[in-house]
Amino acid sequence: MNSPSARHYWAAASTTGARRPAPGAQLEVRCHRRLRGPYTGGGALLRQVVPELAEHQPALVTARATEVLAIAPDLLPLVPDAPQTLTSIAEGAERTRFYSADRTGRLAHGIAELLTDWARRLHPEGVVLAFRELAQADPTDRELVAVLLRRCDPRVLTLVVEIDAVEQDGSVGDALEAALTGYADRVAPAVRLRSALPPGADPAQLFVDSDGTAADPELRRAYEALPADERARRHTDRAAELTARNEPGVRLGALPYHLEHGTDPAGAGAGACVRAADACFDLGCYEAAMDLGLRARLLFGDERPKEYWTVTHRIGACLSYLGRGEAAFDYFAELRAGSTEPAVHMNACYMVAMLHTRHLPKHLQDHDTALAWINTAIAIADSEADPHRRTFAGAFMRNGRALVDMHRGDLDGALALVERGIAMTDADLGPDEQLLHRSVLLFNRAQILAAQGDHAAALRDYDVLISRDPDYGDYYFERAAERRADNRYAEALADYAEAIRLNPAFHEAHCNRADFLRELGEEEGALRDLDRALELEPDHLDSLVNRADVLMALDLGERAAADVAAGLALDPVNVHLLTARGSLSAEAGDTEAAEADFAAALRTDPGFVAAWANRAVLRYSAGRLAEALDDLDRAIELGDDAVLRANRALALQDLGDHDRALADLDLAVPALGEQSPDLFHRRGLSRHLLGDLEGARSDWRAHLTGYGSGEASPFRAQIERYAADLLAGCEAPGGAPGR
Repeated sequence: MNSPSARHYWAAASTTGARRPAPGAQLEVRCHRRLRGPYTGGGALLRQVVPELAEHQPALVTARATEVLAIAPDLLPLVPDAPQTLTSIAEGAERTRFYSADRTGRLAHGIAELLTDWARRLHPEGVVLAFRELAQADPTDRELVAVLLRRCDPRVLTLVVEIDAVEQDGSVGDALEAALTGYADRVAPAVRLRSALPPGADPAQLFVDSDGTAADPELRRAYEALPADERARRHTDRAAELTARNEPGVRLGALPYHLEHGTDPAGAGAGACVRAADACFDLGCYEAAMDLGLRARLLFGDERPKEYWTVTHRIGACLSYLGRGEAAFDYFAELRAGSTEPAVHMNACYMVAMLHTRHLPKHLQDHDTALAWINTAIAIADSEADPHRRTFAGAFMRNGRALVDMHRGDLDGALALVERGIAMTDADLGPDEQLLHRSVLLFNRAQILAAQGDHAAALRDYDVLISRDPDYGDYYFERAAERRADNRYAEALADYAEAIRLNPAFHEAHCNRADFLRELGEEEGALRDLDRALELEPDHLDSLVNRADVLMALDLGERAAADVAAGLALDPVNVHLLTARGSLSAEAGDTEAAEADFAAALRTDPGFVAAWANRAVLRYSAGRLAEALDDLDRAIELGDDAVLRANRALALQDLGDHDRALADLDLAVPALGEQSPDLFHRRGLSRHLLGDLEGARSDWRAHLTGYGSGEASPFRAQIERYAADLLAGCEAPGGAPGR
């Protein structure tokens, strides 16, 4: 966690007031997306840091191989034994699984940790990093810098972020603005004197050679003064120069820029944008893929070649994956209205089905509408003349229909569809063909089997998947859940550990393992996982709820209160947090505040059992027995539970209703008596007062033997009053009741 006195720097020309300058930087990177597209700045930074790490601390590079190669693939020679998955190596038509939109966030967290380790190990005196041109950066770099601002201790790694305003729309811009506001002090940017142009320099060419990023207005004016055909020629020449260098990054930034402004914008320019859009899409950089696709569409003009429809489909898919699915419908409608190609219609129908069943917000999803669209896609697939393409498309579309059926609650129908898809591909393909597509089918079958409760069958499928794709972390995550359900606890924990090792910053794995550890009674281990989960996603509400609960169980009330406050700031009517705050207030003796919180929770959700139960405890402690009993009656009506029965029995005994108390204890004792021997005493008391003397003596005997050597029953005096002989029979050496 950052020290309150240590801050990063936000260098903005619009800074007012005290204008202390930003500190000098040891490393400085440019982030203008026109240079290398996604991760222009992140890649430039890694190209300076990773060679030093590879020489002196190679294990750190190996541990973050996935992140390094995703952001700077040209560093492959420095990253031995990098993990490879079927997803990462699949190309073209074989790519049937795509990264989730949150992958870039995971990568950013991994890089934050790599940079922190680099600074601590190799630059213990501290490092200053400067990021320039973030206003023109791709969302991936903006997201990366936002994470670095939050995660990196300024005493170890100080960031100087040069950006005058956070103008970009969407969550990435919001995250960067919030990070700058929360973790950086505004300072004046470094003064950069404008260099005089060398004698004979061509300012227009300097602008072109800057790949359109030069901020000098003199260079831009000279460029804009060129005749249009001369500008186009120079862009084409610059593109040829960049192509000859064979640098991967420029194909996503500078090269499309020059070719779209070159002598053949509708041909070479559009083609470069399409290829770059495809590459960004495969990398999971969906904002960049969408931007490039929109630029390609403009370059095609009135023409509608196959590539036009390809990028149109890509734009709709990007919007879907980015959670903006409502804006995607128009693109899929355009595909259907503008093309007569069956494949175009089939794929558009598939995506519209996925929107309705998966990508739209929950309240807008319509699984029956999705069914109609996916059935149309299947009908088109089955009409394909080429038998191999018919098999591939038919299996793929049936896999989509299986997802719709799962969401409609038809697990048997979903399983039958996936089974048919597997049979179709197995019959048509060789053993090494379409491995990724076949793994998707097998994965979906495993998920359906798990949903049906057939854990053994699901585990068999996950075992096969992992044998075929051992570096794909999600499989271990899913198998961990199945092993947990199958009571294979040690193996489940091993799978969670492997999922966390393989997947950078896997928030969900830490959350789920924390829940599992709590189930195993390992509260401190659960707390470590929840600490990690909230380090990655500090505003994740469920993690705040769960950590507050763990902290309360560990009697760390101050920390629990902080989590409760943070969670309620995000969701002021969250019943879990209101109830937790009520319990904390009750422990602090503030019964009025506790009562108010429990009432607020029950107004929000009258069916929330914990609020009824905790208010009952509060009221019982205050001597309001009848009200406590009413609350416990309601809690048990909503969710019968042995602990609730035991608590109600106590209230009933105090009210003198031993018949009802005995009925509750007859249910509570078998479930809890071994862990709580006092329940035997309480049942014995009710039995005695109801005239069952032998039953009372039996319960008191079980109660006394439940206390070990050196322990004394707190009810010894009461039992002695009713059955003194039992104490004599249960005396242990030293005078304490024994077992």
